[in-house]
Amino acid sequence: MKLINTKLLVILIFYFSVVLNLLIVQTSFANEPIVVLNYSHSRDNSADLNSNNQFISNPSYSVKHKVQINETLGHILFNYYGKSGLNLRIVEMAIVEYNPRAFRDRNPNFLFAEKTIYLPSLNEIKDLVLGQNRSKVIENSNNSTSQIYFFGG
Repeated sequence: MKLINTKLLVILIFYFSVVLNLLIVQTSFANEPIVVLNYSHSRDNSADLNSNNQFISNPSYSVKHKVQINETLGHILFNYYGKSGLNLRIVEMAIVEYNPRAFRDRNPNFLFAEKTIYLPSLNEIKDLVLGQNRSKVIENSNNSTSQIYFFGG
Protein backbone atom coordinates (compact mmCIF):
# COMPACT_ATOMS: atom_id res chain seq x y z
CA MET A 1 0.00 0.00 0.00
CA LYS A 2 2.85 2.28 0.85
CA LEU A 3 4.41 1.48 -2.56
CA ILE A 4 1.20 2.49 -4.36
CA ASN A 5 1.04 5.78 -2.41
CA THR A 6 4.66 6.51 -3.30
CA LYS A 7 4.03 5.86 -7.02
CA LEU A 8 0.91 7.98 -6.89
CA LEU A 9 2.85 10.74 -5.14
CA VAL A 10 5.62 10.62 -7.80
CA ILE A 11 3.06 10.79 -10.62
CA LEU A 12 1.27 13.70 -8.96
CA ILE A 13 4.54 15.58 -8.47
CA PHE A 14 5.48 14.96 -12.11
CA TYR A 15 2.12 16.26 -13.41
CA PHE A 16 2.27 19.19 -11.03
CA SER A 17 5.75 20.15 -12.29
CA VAL A 18 4.62 19.88 -15.94
CA VAL A 19 1.58 22.06 -15.28
CA LEU A 20 3.70 24.53 -13.33
CA ASN A 21 6.25 24.74 -16.20
CA LEU A 22 3.47 25.33 -18.74
CA LEU A 23 2.06 28.13 -16.62
CA ILE A 24 5.47 29.74 -16.23
CA VAL A 25 6.17 29.56 -19.99
CA GLN A 26 2.75 30.97 -20.91
CA THR A 27 2.97 33.82 -18.43
CA SER A 28 6.45 34.74 -19.63
CA PHE A 29 4.99 35.43 -23.09
CA ALA A 30 2.21 37.47 -21.58
CA ASN A 31 4.73 39.74 -19.86
CA GLU A 32 6.15 41.04 -23.15
CA PRO A 33 5.21 44.64 -23.99
CA ILE A 34 2.35 45.33 -26.37
CA VAL A 35 2.66 48.22 -28.80
CA VAL A 36 -0.55 49.83 -30.00
CA LEU A 37 -0.34 52.11 -33.01
CA ASN A 38 -3.09 54.60 -33.70
CA TYR A 39 -4.00 55.21 -37.32
CA SER A 40 -5.63 58.51 -38.02
CA HIS A 41 -7.51 58.28 -41.29
CA SER A 42 -8.55 61.91 -40.98
CA ARG A 43 -5.04 63.28 -41.55
CA ASP A 44 -5.07 66.17 -43.98
CA ASN A 45 -2.52 65.60 -46.76
CA SER A 46 -3.41 68.80 -48.59
CA ALA A 47 -0.57 70.60 -46.78
CA ASP A 48 1.89 68.31 -48.59
CA LEU A 49 0.50 69.17 -52.04
CA ASN A 50 1.93 71.90 -54.24
CA SER A 51 -1.03 74.06 -55.20
CA ASN A 52 1.14 76.00 -57.69
CA ASN A 53 1.86 72.94 -59.83
CA GLN A 54 1.01 73.92 -63.41
CA PHE A 55 -0.07 70.40 -64.36
CA ILE A 56 -2.73 70.50 -61.63
CA SER A 57 -3.87 74.10 -62.07
CA ASN A 58 -4.23 73.65 -65.86
CA PRO A 59 -5.18 70.10 -66.95
CA SER A 60 -4.18 70.92 -70.56
CA TYR A 61 -0.69 72.13 -69.64
CA SER A 62 2.18 70.17 -71.21
CA VAL A 63 5.84 70.97 -71.69
CA LYS A 64 9.00 69.74 -73.37
CA HIS A 65 12.16 69.05 -71.40
CA LYS A 66 15.74 68.46 -72.56
CA VAL A 67 17.30 65.64 -70.55
CA GLN A 68 20.59 66.62 -68.95
CA ILE A 69 23.54 64.28 -68.40
CA ASN A 70 23.09 62.25 -65.17
CA GLU A 71 19.42 63.23 -64.98
CA THR A 72 16.94 60.41 -64.37
CA LEU A 73 13.26 60.13 -65.08
CA GLY A 74 12.75 60.23 -61.32
CA HIS A 75 14.37 63.67 -61.18
CA ILE A 76 12.15 64.91 -63.99
CA LEU A 77 9.01 63.46 -62.43
CA PHE A 78 9.79 65.10 -59.10
CA ASN A 79 10.62 68.49 -60.68
CA TYR A 80 7.49 68.68 -62.86
CA TYR A 81 4.87 66.45 -61.22
CA GLY A 82 6.19 66.26 -57.65
CA LYS A 83 3.72 66.95 -54.82
CA SER A 84 0.88 67.12 -57.34
CA GLY A 85 -1.03 64.23 -55.83
CA LEU A 86 -0.72 62.24 -59.04
CA ASN A 87 0.36 58.60 -59.09
CA LEU A 88 3.87 59.02 -60.44
CA ARG A 89 4.04 55.41 -61.66
CA ILE A 90 1.20 56.15 -64.08
CA VAL A 91 2.79 59.44 -65.12
CA GLU A 92 6.08 57.58 -65.69
CA MET A 93 4.36 55.08 -67.98
CA ALA A 94 2.66 57.90 -69.88
CA ILE A 95 5.97 59.69 -70.44
CA VAL A 96 7.52 56.49 -71.78
CA GLU A 97 4.50 55.98 -74.05
CA TYR A 98 4.78 59.51 -75.43
CA ASN A 99 8.58 59.31 -75.85
CA PRO A 100 9.52 55.72 -76.75
CA ARG A 101 12.73 56.73 -78.54
CA ALA A 102 14.04 58.55 -75.48
CA PHE A 103 14.27 55.25 -73.61
CA ARG A 104 16.20 52.11 -74.43
CA ASP A 105 13.67 49.36 -75.13
CA ARG A 106 10.93 51.48 -73.48
CA ASN A 107 12.56 50.93 -70.12
CA PRO A 108 12.03 53.98 -67.85
CA ASN A 109 15.34 53.21 -66.12
CA PHE A 110 17.31 53.76 -69.34
CA LEU A 111 16.70 57.37 -70.34
CA PHE A 112 19.00 58.80 -73.02
CA ALA A 113 20.73 62.06 -72.14
CA GLU A 114 20.31 65.15 -74.31
CA LYS A 115 16.97 63.96 -75.71
CA THR A 116 14.05 66.35 -75.67
CA ILE A 117 11.06 64.62 -74.14
CA TYR A 118 7.42 65.61 -74.08
CA LEU A 119 5.74 65.74 -70.68
CA PRO A 120 2.04 65.13 -71.27
CA SER A 121 -0.80 67.06 -69.71
CA LEU A 122 -3.26 65.65 -67.22
CA ASN A 123 -5.89 65.38 -69.95
CA GLU A 124 -3.49 63.50 -72.24
CA ILE A 125 -2.54 61.09 -69.45
CA LYS A 126 -6.23 60.51 -68.72
CA ASP A 127 -6.95 59.87 -72.41
CA LEU A 128 -4.00 57.51 -72.60
CA VAL A 129 -5.23 55.54 -69.59
CA LEU A 130 -8.73 55.36 -71.07
CA GLY A 131 -7.41 54.38 -74.52
CA GLN A 132 -8.71 57.52 -76.23
CA ASN A 133 -7.01 59.97 -78.63
CA ARG A 134 -4.04 57.73 -79.40
CA SER A 135 -3.22 59.98 -82.38
CA LYS A 136 -1.77 62.56 -79.98
CA VAL A 137 1.18 60.36 -79.09
CA ILE A 138 4.15 62.42 -80.24
CA GLU A 139 6.52 59.77 -81.54
CA ASN A 140 5.79 56.71 -83.54
CA SER A 141 6.47 53.60 -81.49
CA ASN A 142 8.69 51.91 -84.08
CA ASN A 143 11.00 50.67 -81.37
CA SER A 144 13.58 47.93 -81.62
CA THR A 145 11.56 45.85 -79.16
CA SER A 146 9.06 45.05 -81.92
CA GLN A 147 11.77 43.55 -84.13
CA ILE A 148 13.38 40.14 -83.76
CA TYR A 149 17.07 39.59 -84.52
CA PHE A 150 18.76 36.23 -84.95
CA PHE A 151 22.47 35.91 -84.31
CA GLY A 152 24.75 33.01 -85.15
CA GLY A 153 24.69 30.29 -87.78
